Amino acid sequence: MTHLHLEDDLFHLLPLPGLRWPAHAPTHAQPNPAYQRTYHPGALPAPVTTWADGTHQTRLLTHTGERRVCRLNLRSLPNGDRILLIEDVHSYHLDPVTHLPDRDALLHDAAQTHGVTTLATLRLPPLHDHRRQLGDAPVDQALRRAARELKTAARDWNASAYRTGTHDFTLLSPQPLTPDQLAPVTRRIHAHLSALGRTAEPRVGLSDAPHDGRTLADLLTAAQDRAGTHPTRRPLDSLKRLLNPTPTHPMLAL
Repeated sequence: MTHLHLEDDLFHLLPLPGLRWPAHAPTHAQPNPAYQRTYHPGALPAPVTTWADGTHQTRLLTHTGERRVCRLNLRSLPNGDRILLIEDVHSYHLDPVTHLPDRDALLHDAAQTHGVTTLATLRLPPLHDHRRQLGDAPVDQALRRAARELKTAARDWNASAYRTGTHDFTLLSPQPLTPDQLAPVTRRIHAHLSALGRTAEPRVGLSDAPHDGRTLADLLTAAQDRAGTHPTRRPLDSLKRLLNPTPTHPMLAL
């Protein structure tokens, strides 16, 4: 009898959080203590039992209310049971400046668009001139403040915030979002950037699942296209034209 329960005993003693679906009850997940200590009971995406064996990645809700980037290792055992072991890889996918998950963390989400209703892109104005004039430190500080604003809003909407480009932030929301809902966040982010000097307001683009795509890559592309780009201002070129005007053609000078 000891041998019959050996696998169950080992599963419950594993330091990694895990779930097990017995062959006789394939829809009833049995968590081990490591899972119960770390993750919210409803953290796992609903379609996980339909996923193929292998390695997947998604965000899981912890007891502290944080949605962590996790690697899910799903396997079928010889006796017909299925087992899922979870590795927290959140720190591997953090943007070094804002400490938000990066573009890879977004695009590797194993759940695809399940649980996602709206993807919102906030495209900040280019800050290259500010970096040249002020240095990296104040610009990075403004970006961190912008990230905190977005992260706070994401928490209120049960959403997830990412930094998906040099000047791009992204929200994945399980509920519909509108430009009016995002407007207060956009204004606060603009205020942080304006402390560096004059800047244009962030641009916003929204995409909806499944209308705009069935993968997160599709939704991200659609939202970024709708956000558009900020007009490129070249003040140095204007100054050069003033200092070095185009020579008048000899025939026109007569």
